[in-house]
Amino acid sequence: MMTRAIETEMKGVCNLSQGIMDKGIEKGHLEGQIQMASSIVISLMKTTNKSMSEVLDMADIDKAIRPEVEKAVKAMIQSDR
Repeated sequence: MMTRAIETEMKGVCNLSQGIMDKGIEKGHLEGQIQMASSIVISLMKTTNKSMSEVLDMADIDKAIRPEVEKAVKAMIQSDR
């Protein structure tokens, strides 16, 4: 038989699990945005012969993710060498 205490505790665990899942989805979405933006930046750098900073502005990359995009672009360039 389920008591109120057990039911309340189970709801808490379910809410915690949902919160963890939501954070994971959010993180995956952000990582996808960074990866896509990085690919776009590299492509534009190659085709326009402009600097990363110029391309970030030109592509209107969100300032909130720019540091991560810059790191990803640098890593992608290093791996191509």
